[in-house]
Amino acid sequence: MRVVVISLFIGIGALIATSGASAQRGRGQPPDPAAVRAANTRFAGIWKLVSQESRDAKGQIVPPGPNATGRFGYIVYDPGGYMAVTIQSPNRPTFAGRLPTPEEARAAMGTYTSYWGSFAVNDATSVVTHQTFGSLSTAISGTNMVRGFTIAGDRLTLRPPVTAEGNQPSLTWERVPDLPNLTPTHRKLIGFWKLISMERRSASGEVLSSSPGMTGFIVYAASGHVMVHMMQPYRRRNVGGLPTPEETMAAYRSYTSYFGPFTVNESEHYLVHHLVGTINSGLAGTDFQRFFEFSGKRLILRPPVTKSTNGDVQTTITWERLSD
Repeated sequence: MRVVVISLFIGIGALIATSGASAQRGRGQPPDPAAVRAANTRFAGIWKLVSQESRDAKGQIVPPGPNATGRFGYIVYDPGGYMAVTIQSPNRPTFAGRLPTPEEARAAMGTYTSYWGSFAVNDATSVVTHQTFGSLSTAISGTNMVRGFTIAGDRLTLRPPVTAEGNQPSLTWERVPDLPNLTPTHRKLIGFWKLISMERRSASGEVLSSSPGMTGFIVYAASGHVMVHMMQPYRRRNVGGLPTPEETMAAYRSYTSYFGPFTVNESEHYLVHHLVGTINSGLAGTDFQRFFEFSGKRLILRPPVTKSTNGDVQTTITWERLSD
């Protein structure tokens, strides 16, 4: 399994280099960069989920399941060929304790969709392929998610493959407009950033912990929304159909995801991420403060200092720009 996972991360570099390129490639012909860019640009931006439905082979609407009604979330695309999505069901129960039980973790993951990667557009067949680098679901990480698509004005409809029962699901998204007055910091932030490192240091500068191999995206949209995906390496897929309690807890603990609006304090150099949706439903409605610093193509985020048995502890999360 470790070999499979390592291969996934080795393949990420190749996917980044070719994302979208395969969209316009004919047999034996190199991709046309201008055509790839044009196809990607049609998708570029952030889209809000506004409706979803499933129809049977006769075209009749299939009643939605208990977790399908009222779902909300966002999907975001970049002209460079990157994408990310988060969707959450409403009225999710909170955990009874500080940490979830396996049953609570399974319920949390069953009502929250989160993945990120690259995408490729095939206009000839009206298909967009989401090439996942990581996902909350270990079964989805490293796979291709094929979606038929239709773009009409500010509406994007995505159609996953027909289900085993013969039903055709579809999700309709609406483009979210840009903020009317973007600050200089907004303009620097907008785009996709990949996770480079995360570490915790004591007040004396001693490294208390680091997360080698951790990967992920943070996305800042011109609409004033932020989306975060962070994943530990060497995540194992489930052996059987339903995950065991151990598999459930391992998947939950090794992935972080949330989304919502963000605001900028220009004078004091900090951001506030306002969490609307998150894997841990108990955190919805809370704010995450992040002091920011730009260094070349890198974005450094630091939460407020925390206290531990080692005294003051400063966490530093470093990201590198992917967007042009």
